[in-house]
Amino acid sequence: MKKQIILIVAIIFTSLISFAQSPNDINLIDAQDTVVFDISQTDSGIGFVEFPVYFLSNDTINALDFSFKFNETNFTYDTIFKLASYLSVTSNYNSGNQTVYFTSFSITNFGNDTPLVKIRFTVLSGQFCKDDLNNVLVYLNGDPCSVKLTECVTPVNGIHEAENKNASIDFYPNPSEGLTLVRFNTDRSEPYEIVVSDVNGKMVYKQNANSMTGENEMNLNLEFLSKGVYLVQVVLPTMNLHKKIVLQ
Repeated sequence: MKKQIILIVAIIFTSLISFAQSPNDINLIDAQDTVVFDISQTDSGIGFVEFPVYFLSNDTINALDFSFKFNETNFTYDTIFKLASYLSVTSNYNSGNQTVYFTSFSITNFGNDTPLVKIRFTVLSGQFCKDDLNNVLVYLNGDPCSVKLTECVTPVNGIHEAENKNASIDFYPNPSEGLTLVRFNTDRSEPYEIVVSDVNGKMVYKQNANSMTGENEMNLNLEFLSKGVYLVQVVLPTMNLHKKIVLQ
């Protein structure tokens, strides 16, 4: 009888150890788990691009974190918005080290191979591709894992600044005390937006208008803004013109 009890205890103990060491239960995050920045699925509109982020893993995931830097010459960071309603998310852009930080969690298990959030950028020029992201760090359940950046796909009828060889933008005067004349050239008539952003990429003014073929002029009143450097964009369906203006 005593030997039977010892045998039963040994079997139970061995079973508990095997259960505790099961890979599916300990959620071991490693290089086999991947966070994907799917730039190949980029959506674009007038003056912006956005693409989804998801992960590939066999583990149970309840937290996703990442950080990255980006090409600030051609793009400014806009926002990260969630696609999965169960997520609690926080994101911010640190201008000191020029890094975007994102963290999220949920008591509900995250969906595998399912877009969870989208990252949006304002376009200053060019097409957003994987080389425009750098210093990318990713974590699942707080542990580091691998990252994949897919390549951009050039649209058949893509929008490129090069389509309009005579495109240009200028201000008179610049520097300005707030009142300035915006001049730009286009080779077609189409609607556009004037977008003004501060040095942190935050939009501080926007106005809609319609362009004419050839030279266009528009009076811009920025007297309500503080002194400093701002980026003014003329955002058209076929291109994005931009230039800095100094308010003094």
